[in-house]
Amino acid sequence: MALVSEFLGQLSLNVGTHEPKFPTVVPAGDFEPDRDAARIETAIKTKGVDEQTIIDVLTKRTYSQRRDIAFAYEKRAKKDMITALKAALSGSLETVVLGLMRSTAQYDASEIRGSIKGLGTDEETLVEILCSRSNDELVEIKKVYKELFKKELEKDVAGDTSGNFAKLLLALVQTKRAEPSSVVDFEKVDEDARALYDAGIKNKGTDVATWISIMSERSVPHLQRVFQRYKSYSPYDMQESIVKEVKGDLQMSFLVLVQCFENKQLYFAKRLNEAMQSKSAKEKVVTRIVVSRCEVDLKKICSEYKANFGQSLQKTILVSELFNLPRPVTDLQRGLLLKCNSNMIEDHLLSGEKLPDKIMLLSNIFTG
Repeated sequence: MALVSEFLGQLSLNVGTHEPKFPTVVPAGDFEPDRDAARIETAIKTKGVDEQTIIDVLTKRTYSQRRDIAFAYEKRAKKDMITALKAALSGSLETVVLGLMRSTAQYDASEIRGSIKGLGTDEETLVEILCSRSNDELVEIKKVYKELFKKELEKDVAGDTSGNFAKLLLALVQTKRAEPSSVVDFEKVDEDARALYDAGIKNKGTDVATWISIMSERSVPHLQRVFQRYKSYSPYDMQESIVKEVKGDLQMSFLVLVQCFENKQLYFAKRLNEAMQSKSAKEKVVTRIVVSRCEVDLKKICSEYKANFGQSLQKTILVSELFNLPRPVTDLQRGLLLKCNSNMIEDHLLSGEKLPDKIMLLSNIFTG
């Protein structure tokens, strides 16, 4: 049955305009915003703040439902719920909860804004978001970005990047990508594969404009076939060709694009693994991916993570957060440490001792 579901999921890429979703956070049944608003109000007023109740309510509701709760809260308490939550919470817990109070597009727009405002540019965040989002998602992000910051996303991206790197990101932001078609144009597939080869590996120098045009304007199913066909012309696959032909931020951008075209959820699984294995675990990266993908495809990201790294993503993140351990050097050390710490988590729960609030929050996001 799992194979049938996977097959049907792949088929849907060829005929629909929207990508299939695999969320971990789904609409709560028997939903009553007034009841939830009352629970949130009581939790905030409780001495010391009842953070557990806030976590239990908000992580088991979709953004749409959280918005209804916020409206009910304002009507009930005569104050803005987001402002009240910001005053009541702090640290990482505040960051994640406030992130959940934004739509996916609002969250992405805010992360993009944070990556380009002020001194310097956080290219990794900019590339992660712009190169991994679908056409529909980018259209919504542009709209929300203008509403939130009274600025055009294209102008801000152009002002903080340069050269071919800027040209690629701007081509993506212009959202000219074709919609998937049920009809496969094999002649066009071959033409694009040859064009990519001629623009790069075949000749000295790289015709970056051709690469940008093809990768920013063709549909994802089409590009998947192009990359397969490309192997019949080039001794290297597309990712290997990118590494040989371009460097720096442009290389990073093309690689993220191709990885997402081939398997977006695997890209996020690898990104999470890299973040957690860095010397100082990149909490911001982990938080951003979990919050931004929990209503999109986090369930499939979890499956890809376990298939490729042999460990539950949820357990890996929870262990990292709970024990704040440095990342092990070897796979053997990693496996033994996680096995040991998983038992410690179970003992922790059985003892009745309360887990740190951020641990409970992340756990709820994964379990829905």
